[in-house]
Order: sequence, then C-alpha cells, then structure tokens
Amino acid sequence: MNIQQGMSNNEVDHTWILDIESVVFQRCAEDLYHMLRRLPVQTIMVVSLLTACAQQSDITFFVLVKSSNYSQDSTGQLTLLNYHFFSEIFLTDSGSIEAAQLTSFHRPEEPMVYVDRGHNFYVEGGHFDTLEELDLAYPNGLFTFDIRTPTVVFHDATLSLSGPENRTDIPLPITISFFQGGESISPVAIDPDSDLLIRWSDYSNGRDDPNGIVDDMIFVVVADCFGERIYHTGLPFEGEYMRHDVRQVIVRSASLEPGRPYSAFVEFPHVVDSRVVSGVPGFTSYATATYVDLHTTGENLGATCPEVSPPMDTGQTDRMEREGAEH
Repeated sequence: MNIQQGMSNNEVDHTWILDIESVVFQRCAEDLYHMLRRLPVQTIMVVSLLTACAQQSDITFFVLVKSSNYSQDSTGQLTLLNYHFFSEIFLTDSGSIEAAQLTSFHRPEEPMVYVDRGHNFYVEGGHFDTLEELDLAYPNGLFTFDIRTPTVVFHDATLSLSGPENRTDIPLPITISFFQGGESISPVAIDPDSDLLIRWSDYSNGRDDPNGIVDDMIFVVVADCFGERIYHTGLPFEGEYMRHDVRQVIVRSASLEPGRPYSAFVEFPHVVDSRVVSGVPGFTSYATATYVDLHTTGENLGATCPEVSPPMDTGQTDRMEREGAEH
C-alpha cells in the first residue's frame, strides 16, 4: 500500500465510500468504541483511552504489508513484477518520530529500523521473484512495533501477519479496464475532453474488518508524467477512503491534458489484523497492485515530459530499474 495522499479535482460515487472524520481524535475514538462495545469495561477505562487519543498527535496510522505487484499492458495482459515486504508509519502534518523499529517473532535478535523518508517512516524488506522466496525471508506470524514520538510511546505492540492455515492470503491479481462514452477504450487512446471511467476486476477476498477498525480498502491513483498525483481515493484514518465493494471511479476530463502520458495503479490491501495502540491505529495487510501506463490523444501543448515517468511507488520495480532508483 505504499502511497501518499495527494490532491484531487475528481469525483467518486460517495454512496460507495466509507465516510470517516478527518480529525485523528474522532477516528481514534470511533475505533476504540468498536473495540470496547462488547466488553464490560468501566467508564474510567474508556475515559483513559480517549485521553490517549486526544494526546497523540504525531501518527495517523502504521501498517505492515506483504504484497504482489503487476504491470498491465495496453491489451490488458498482466506481468508479475515482484513480491514485496515493507512497513510504513504515516505522520500527521506536524508529526515527528524519535525512534521506531519492527521485529519479527521469528527473528527477535534482528529488529528492522524505520528510516525517515520525509512524508513517512519506512522499512524496506526487499523484492522477491516468488511468493515462496518472500515467505522464506519473512515467515508469517507475529510482529512487534516499538515507536517513540514526542506525544506517544509504545513497546512490543503485537500484530499478526498470517492468513488462513498460516497462508499468505494475497488477493488475486487486478485487471483494470477503461471506458469513455459508455465504450471500452485503450488506455493509450484516452480522449482528454471526456471523463474517464476506471473499472477493475473482483476483490477476491475483500471483507469488513472483524475488529471493526478498518475494512479492506481500494486505492486508485493517477499521476501525470512528472509524478504529480491528479487523482487519489484517499487513505484510512486521514479522511474518506474507498472500501472493498466499490467497482469503479471517474476521473474528470478537467484533470487531463492532450497528448500526454499518465500513470495509474489500483491496489487491494486486505486487512489481516488491526488494533489501536495508545490512540494510534495500525494494521497488517496482504495486498496486490496493478500498474498501467495511460496516454491521451491530441497534441501536447504543455511542458515536455521526461522520457520515462517516475515510479509511482516502491512496488513498480520495472520503472525503478529503468531509472536506476533504489528498491
């Protein structure tokens, strides 16, 4: 799920979107309510937890992911790019982290330290050619998070990353389709004067979160040739985000320019485990993403695009390799 939210001038059918408050305190309080509503807790315990929500102001959420990544060509054919292991801590606008590490129960002597990447803190576990290689490097099981910020500290916060029968339950690959004027079109022959409908294949294991914290989600991102995001469906715990039962979105023509390349991806993060730790929501995920290149018809009247557009994130290794970027 390795994405950062950007601005969008486009529209989504909001009847299909989970509408949550953008304020961290309200999201945290709602999560705690779902966790506590079936428990015979005392009022003082609830008050203490809500106080933690009000005090924590550095992190919006943290996530640990095993994923598969695919490239889709203009005819709809998929090519496997990699399997990927990574973790991210997303910050509030004014948030900061003093120290953070991730540890597998299988390798307690080898903690992985989060690296400051400006917009988030990140653990890069590497890319693999097969699921077996990924699972050998990072076996399913329990992982602990140790995070210290100016407003919150927690140690040994444990989450499970393990599917049914201890399998790595990554969703089936995504195939993306494009439509304008009610007709199927090629992704490299998009009319910039018409709205673009983006549709995708079924979410094979999409579900609501049994813990009531964050349901399986869908990310749809479109970027211009310079890597600036012109469309984004949003991140959980930071505002509206799109749930697993949505099947399409519309990118408005006002965001498109003639004769220009664009990049897009659709991602399905399937939530494995979730919890709220001292007012900080976190979850583990098996995810899959498909990347596709787009192009509008007509003459480019704007700035000259680079020969190769930048990678959309660290899952798009074919583009990273062509650019010589780090994995």
